[in-house]
Amino acid sequence: MKEKKISVNLIFSALKTLMGVLFPLITFPYATRILGPEYIGKIDYAFANVSYFALIGAFGISGYAVREGAKYRDSRKKISEFVGEMLAINLVTVVVAYSLCFASFFVPKWKPYRGIMLIFSSTIILTAVGLEWLYNIYEDYKYIAIRAVCFQILSLIILVTFVKSQKDYLIYVLTIITASVGSNILNVIRARKYIDYKIIFNSNFFRNIKPMFFLFIMNVASSIYLVMDKSMLGYITESDIEVGLYATAMKISTVITSIIASVRMVTTPRSAYYKKSNPKKSEEINYMSLELMFLFSIPCAIGMCLIGDSVILAFAGKEYTEAGGILKLLMLDVVFACVNGSLVNQFFVINQKDKKAASAVILGAITNLISNSIMIPYIGKTGAAISTCLSELVIMCFACIAGREVIKIEKMLPQIVQSIIASIPIVAIYLFVNNLGISDVLSVACTVCVGALFYFVVLFMLRNKYVVDAFNAIMKKRR
Repeated sequence: MKEKKISVNLIFSALKTLMGVLFPLITFPYATRILGPEYIGKIDYAFANVSYFALIGAFGISGYAVREGAKYRDSRKKISEFVGEMLAINLVTVVVAYSLCFASFFVPKWKPYRGIMLIFSSTIILTAVGLEWLYNIYEDYKYIAIRAVCFQILSLIILVTFVKSQKDYLIYVLTIITASVGSNILNVIRARKYIDYKIIFNSNFFRNIKPMFFLFIMNVASSIYLVMDKSMLGYITESDIEVGLYATAMKISTVITSIIASVRMVTTPRSAYYKKSNPKKSEEINYMSLELMFLFSIPCAIGMCLIGDSVILAFAGKEYTEAGGILKLLMLDVVFACVNGSLVNQFFVINQKDKKAASAVILGAITNLISNSIMIPYIGKTGAAISTCLSELVIMCFACIAGREVIKIEKMLPQIVQSIIASIPIVAIYLFVNNLGISDVLSVACTVCVGALFYFVVLFMLRNKYVVDAFNAIMKKRR
C-alpha cells in the first residue's frame, strides 16, 4: 500500500477535528439556551449511563485492532480474515451490552431517563458496525473527514429545523447521535474497498480476547473518570442543573482536548505500522506525538484559565456563569489528558505493555472514584472537576515511573520549557486587552488570535524544531 504523508493525514485529521470543534460551538450554545441547564443535565446524565454499556460493546477492540491490524494492511486476504475475527468478537460483546443495557432500565433512579437512554443505546450497534478502526489502519483520513463533516451538517439542519423548545429534547439527542456515529452506516458499505465481509469464529477467538481484555479494562477505568463524574454528580446531588453546569464546562474542555489529541490519532497507526519493521522510526513518532501534546496543550490551558469566564458566557449564556470556575479547573486536565493519551496509547499499548497501560488507568479510576465520593457531597461540581484533574495527574506520574524503560521524560523538558516561556506573551496580551473595556467576545478573540501569533513567534525565536520545520515547509512551497 502506498504510504501516505503524515502531514497530509494531519491536515484531514485537523479538518475533522476542526469541524468537531465548530459543530458544538454552533449547536451547543443554541441547545443550552433553548433547553436550559436542567434538560442539558438530563441528557448528559443519560448519556453517561449508556456509555458504560457502549464500552462493553466496544470491548477494547478498536485499540487492539489498530495495533494488530496494521500488520496485515498490505494483504487483502489477511486483513479480511482479521476483520472477520474482530466482527465475531464484536457480535458477542454487542449482544451482552444490549442485554445489560435493557436490564438497567429497571433501576428506579434511572426511570425518568429511560427514553433518552433508549435512543442513546443506538450508539452501541452503530459503533460496532462502523469499523472506524479499519479506516485508521489504512490512514483514510480524507474519507473520515469528509464523511464526518457531511453528517455534522445534516445534524445541524435537524437541530435548527426541529428543536424549538424544551419538549424537543429527544430530537436534540438524535442530532448528537447523527453527528457522532450516524456516519458509521456509510462505513459498512465503503469497507468493501479494503476487505471481504465475513464473520469468523475460530481458534483465534480466545487468543484475541486476552489482550483485548486489558484494553477493555483500561477503557472501563478511563470511563470511570471521564463519565462517572457525571453519573456520581447526578446520583449524589440529585440535581440535573448541577450536572448541566458541570457538563457545559466539561464539553468545552473536551473540545480542546480533542483538537490536540487529533495529532495522536494520526501518529498512532503509523507508529504501530513501523513497530516491527523500523522500531527506531516508531519511537521517533511516539516522541514527536508527546512533544506536540505539550506544544499545544500548555498555551491552551494557560489561555483558557484567563478567559474561561468570558468563554462560558459567550458559549452557553448567563444561566451557566457558575461553570466558569469549573472550566478553569479542568484546564489542568487538558494538559494531563493529552499527555496521558500519548503515554498510554503509544508508549505502552504499541509496545505491548498492556498490563502497565491498564494498571495506569485503573489507578486513575480508583483515585477518581474515591475523591469523587469524598468531595462531591460537599462541593458538588467543583469536587468532580478536582477529582478529574487529580486522576489524570496520578496516571501521568505512574506512567512516567512504570514506563521509564521506554519513556525518557527528560527528552520532553526542552519542549515544556519552551512552551511555558512562549506562553508569557499570552498573559501579557490578556491583561492589556482586558483593560481596554471591550466586549467579552472581542476580548476573547483578541487574546486567542494575537496570543497564538506571539506564542509561535517566540517559539520560532527559540528555534523550536516543529515551528521552524513548519515555517521552512511553508516558505518552500511559496517559492
